[in-house]
Amino acid sequence: MIAEQELSISNPLNKDRIMVPVEIKLSDLKAEMQIDSEASLLLCMADSVIPSQLDDLNGDGKEDELSFQIDIKKDSNLKVKICKVSKDIASKFVFESGVHAQMGLKNGKKPFIIKDSIISESGDLYKETMHHGPALESEHIAYRMYFDDRSSIDIYGKIHRRLELDTTKWYSSDEFIANEYGGDILFVKNTMGVGSLRMWDGKKSQNIKATKGRYAVIRSRGPVRSVIDMCAMGVDGTQTLLSRMMIYSGHREMIYRAYIDELQLELCTGIRKMDQSDVRKNKSEGWLAVWGTDFPRLDHEKYPQVTVGLGVLVPQQYWGGDFDEDSSNYVVRLKPQGNFLEYYVTAVWNKQKNGIASPDEMEEYMKNLSLSVNTPVQISY
Repeated sequence: MIAEQELSISNPLNKDRIMVPVEIKLSDLKAEMQIDSEASLLLCMADSVIPSQLDDLNGDGKEDELSFQIDIKKDSNLKVKICKVSKDIASKFVFESGVHAQMGLKNGKKPFIIKDSIISESGDLYKETMHHGPALESEHIAYRMYFDDRSSIDIYGKIHRRLELDTTKWYSSDEFIANEYGGDILFVKNTMGVGSLRMWDGKKSQNIKATKGRYAVIRSRGPVRSVIDMCAMGVDGTQTLLSRMMIYSGHREMIYRAYIDELQLELCTGIRKMDQSDVRKNKSEGWLAVWGTDFPRLDHEKYPQVTVGLGVLVPQQYWGGDFDEDSSNYVVRLKPQGNFLEYYVTAVWNKQKNGIASPDEMEEYMKNLSLSVNTPVQISY
């Protein structure tokens, strides 16, 4: 071991918590813990190495953040140790991944061309990209973001808890259906889908247009989390809007982070309207949930109606003050802090085995998610 640093993580809730994501900026660690091309970091707890990963989130070629997950008892304090070791030692620890991310370009009838990054001067590669934009998944669910000005978020539901996108590439087939693979379970079109970031003009939501192009980059494919960036350039004139989608192993909620230049825009998110819906919301807890039944595709004979639960949770500091709606969406107003905004997007469907199967269960899940998000664990260095 080259060096080590202990962290103290405390749980202020009177409630046991499992698989709590922890993110550590390497710049916050001691000088001797900084890494180079010869060194790496491992996470140790009770003399065992636990899954963790290092990510380069700003694309400068240097890893800048360490992420991992912990279980922690109610009202308790946990000690974890970050160990700086050689790359050779670190390479001996290979963790099973619980997440995946993928993106690619269509190639006629040939297999997709898998890509880590894609850029478009027009800002629209919806028809040219594999599953219309970048996608990420956990064992529970998958999300994709359309590669155009809609930037709509669509969902892929699963029957079994497993990674599937590398196999199905998002779409169902007779073979996949026979083997109980999931598939696209939401018809989005021009709506918000679930959790898309839009402008609010006081009456309706509007797309945020990228007049100078758009790019997408996969920052990480696991094992602990997957991270995808989509950046719209030329927004509101000359500004940029970077949208970051992140999902952790074992979680169904996707973290949506927006890094905003000097945008003078009212922002919102929300959920598309569906027939036969049960809509629930809680202003003090910052969440909106819709439980509804609809057709996921235009081909109704092959893809019958499905029942889904869609949710958006906005942490208190980014809560814009109220709910709204337009003709297609239930809307949640947002309030960035400086140039940053964060909220959570989640989805379920009633065909997942041992999943969330009713609007009451969906409401309980949203309440628990709000409690966890708004009462984060505390980290001391």
